[in-house]
Amino acid sequence: MRFLSKDQETTLLASYAPHVAPVAETLCWQGLRIGEALRLDWRNVNWTANSLFLADTKSGEPRTVTLHRRVRASLHKLWVGLGSPSEGSVFLNRRGRPYADPRQYKLPGGSPIRSAHKTACKRAGIKNFRVHDWRHHWACQCVMAGIDLETIRQEGGWKSLRMVERYATVSAEHRARAMKKLR
Repeated sequence: MRFLSKDQETTLLASYAPHVAPVAETLCWQGLRIGEALRLDWRNVNWTANSLFLADTKSGEPRTVTLHRRVRASLHKLWVGLGSPSEGSVFLNRRGRPYADPRQYKLPGGSPIRSAHKTACKRAGIKNFRVHDWRHHWACQCVMAGIDLETIRQEGGWKSLRMVERYATVSAEHRARAMKKLR
């Protein structure tokens, strides 16, 4: 399991190139799979309901997730900067084009932001943290924040609690604080 401390999280997020930072923030605070994030369309951002609709998911079952306040702020800034579009890809590469869909890569597990992520990790001094590890990080942070596993399962789009348990762990510091609660 790989998750970052809050200081590492802050440092890494600040190390991304400006066009990749909103993607990384979404991965960090929403727990989306990279493909789900990169396929996000402005039609599926509901500012009024404070939610994202994910039409095309790994499980094949669409889901709606609650917008984290930091992702909402990041996406709103992006939306305003793009002239408040009503449709089109949310995330654009450095050339201003939609990212390639990771499912179209010849090798499984390919990511169009892998190189930018590696560069950000190097700048931040963080080793052994893959793009997909943001999903583990999110699940771990949810558990340590006291969010129940069923909510994490639904928001993260896992089919079973067993998969949530594979993704989420807690830090030694969290375990020590938790055990002090016993009377």
